Amino acid sequence: MKKALSRNPNLLRTLLGLSVTLIIVLGYSIYSASIESEYYHYHTQMEEASITLSMDNNTADNIMLWEGSSSGSLSWVNITVNGAPEGSVLKITSGGSKWWSHPLLGDDNAQNFNCLEPNSNFEMVNHCDYSFSHSIEIDETGSIILRGLLSDELPLSGLGTVRADNLSAAMDESVSILERANLSVAWQLELSHESSIDKVAVDLDATVVINSLRGVEKFQLNPFVESIWSLTALMSCFVMALALPLGIYYASIKREQRLNLLRNQNEEAE
Repeated sequence: MKKALSRNPNLLRTLLGLSVTLIIVLGYSIYSASIESEYYHYHTQMEEASITLSMDNNTADNIMLWEGSSSGSLSWVNITVNGAPEGSVLKITSGGSKWWSHPLLGDDNAQNFNCLEPNSNFEMVNHCDYSFSHSIEIDETGSIILRGLLSDELPLSGLGTVRADNLSAAMDESVSILERANLSVAWQLELSHESSIDKVAVDLDATVVINSLRGVEKFQLNPFVESIWSLTALMSCFVMALALPLGIYYASIKREQRLNLLRNQNEEAE
């Protein structure tokens, strides 16, 4: 480093100038990317609605049968059963549309489970079971909750993201997502057991979540805050990269000054 600086006295200023220039250019790039985003957020109003069910009283003693229907831009379906005998099986069948379900879907005890997960090509794929019918066995508590998804496009928390050229295109895409999820579904729920069922003790509740579009807005970061963070990170990287050579350079200067001082003292002593 010392030899390089002796051959080129302006090397240090050149390094610092290039570092500052690169920091400014990268900072401006991040600032521009923060302002000119191609992504838009769309918000949906999520309303839980009960499925009006009618029970068929002409079934056998070991079978309970309910029927109902729902319509709208549907995302979640939730079925809750209480008071059912242990070992009985609840089967939910939809007419008109397949749906996704999994025993761990929406379970509070499930860790890091999600139907939508990326595959090896980083494409979002739904790994839950996709069928017209889903079944679940009742445990010793007599209570069970089965959850399902009728659409894997709708945002499950009411906030979704689309990529578009402008706000109008983002609005059209958001409306299209809700229209694709607009379904009219007929439901049939069947509870069966090997022995007779106490039908009076069984309580069943079924709900769906209906989504409606509330608004679309452009996704934006705070350019000032993002620029400060990015510049801080870049400056830290450059400081770490330049600290060692500059430290060696200044150490060599101090060593040379100390040697010159000793040399002068020796000459005076002579």
